[in-house]
Amino acid sequence: IMPAEGGPSRRLTYHAEHSEVVGWQPDGARILYASSAGLPSPRWRMLSGVSPQGSEPVRLTYGIANAIAFGPDGAVVLGRNILEPAFWKRYRGGTAGYLWIDVQGTGEFKRLLGLNSNIAAPCWVGGRIFFLSDHEGISNVYSCLPTGKDLRRHSSQETFYARNLATDGHLCVYHAGGDLFVLDPSTNRETRLE
Repeated sequence: IMPAEGGPSRRLTYHAEHSEVVGWQPDGARILYASSAGLPSPRWRMLSGVSPQGSEPVRLTYGIANAIAFGPDGAVVLGRNILEPAFWKRYRGGTAGYLWIDVQGTGEFKRLLGLNSNIAAPCWVGGRIFFLSDHEGISNVYSCLPTGKDLRRHSSQETFYARNLATDGHLCVYHAGGDLFVLDPSTNRETRLE
């Protein structure tokens, strides 16, 4: 962790295995990350959280997952088997990424969407779940309702894959071909940053 204005960084975890930050707990109490620490394969990851002030990591109880997004009223979307979309271009095999959703926040998850694609980077904005998919050939930003219905495409990439989708809860940002793009879900307007 480091100050947003810049300055020295401070290490919070000491895993020997690969760890990747995936977000924050909704209350800001923990930084969430996916790690293969203690698992038999580096491809398998589980989610853990650590206080930004430093603490022992706490493993979350969601099982194998490497992405998470929080919705209203305790709703959760998990990403399983998710890797960088450009690394898995047009992969359609049995270990493609997929999403699981718990709309009520009860701990009961069901699979979201049945796209023949590698789905990645779930983000919850308003009443929709945004994500990356290359089911139409090139990775773009899509969204659906928590029911999996009303699939919509929001970006217009035709050459380079949309990658590393993230949100602040209002706007989405991703990069493609070295450019940054901001997507405003309220207007469905996409802007390339200069």
